[in-house]
Amino acid sequence: MDRLLELSYVAPTKDQFPLQSSSWRNALYDILSTVEANVADNNAIILFRHSKFVCTYDKFPKAKHHLLLMCRNYSTNPSCLMNVKSLNDLTKKHLDELREFHNLARRIAAAISGDAYQNSFKIGYHSIPSLHPLHLHIVSSDLDSPCVTTRKHIVSFSSDFFVTADEVENHLESAFVDSLPVAVRAQRAQDVLDSYPLKCQYCSRSALNVPDFKRHNQICLKAKTPNKEERAHNDNGHVQLNSLLGWTSKRDLTQNNRASSRKRSRGDS
Repeated sequence: MDRLLELSYVAPTKDQFPLQSSSWRNALYDILSTVEANVADNNAIILFRHSKFVCTYDKFPKAKHHLLLMCRNYSTNPSCLMNVKSLNDLTKKHLDELREFHNLARRIAAAISGDAYQNSFKIGYHSIPSLHPLHLHIVSSDLDSPCVTTRKHIVSFSSDFFVTADEVENHLESAFVDSLPVAVRAQRAQDVLDSYPLKCQYCSRSALNVPDFKRHNQICLKAKTPNKEERAHNDNGHVQLNSLLGWTSKRDLTQNNRASSRKRSRGDS
């Protein structure tokens, strides 16, 4: 773990990422396969490799620094996160492993930022991810990148659609049954994505459109820390939860288990 102190952020070119095997939705699985196929530490898309986790560069970064932390995909990996696809698969039983996962992300952010990581990085998940498996974004707060081209690229990191690592931990800590899975309130999350304003994270100014947001963002980049950086705690120090996170009902859990049993009996994957 001392190798974290030696980390240097050097973003790879897009042609250094693995070729798409099939659907773009498998992009992260392609990256994980490359990670396991190349055991050397000179793979340009890997920033840091841990016995259970791997930190890779995002192929389409939405900020000056944008990394993804994932569970490594090899058969003997002892991590209980290995088969977790999204927040909806998490239960309180994952909490200890998640804390280790999140703490590693915080240390990586601190190592590459050169200052107090809380002031320059966001660490968390998209409530409705575009890709599987579970991946933790370690992204600088500037949202300054040529890859930011749509309102979704902005809102997905500047609103409650982005669920912080602390909020996930706080939610799981509140579970009254260890085996009850998280349920993202998908319609509410989609509403946030569709209607949340293009609001400056530094001064809260609402932009008219994406070009307006990007022009103004350049002006505010040297201002104070984004005002939602420590969203997991309010000014009084009380723990806050993300309103997009709920719990799977017992009825839904039973239906899901029955559906999984039917798939297994048919031999479906």
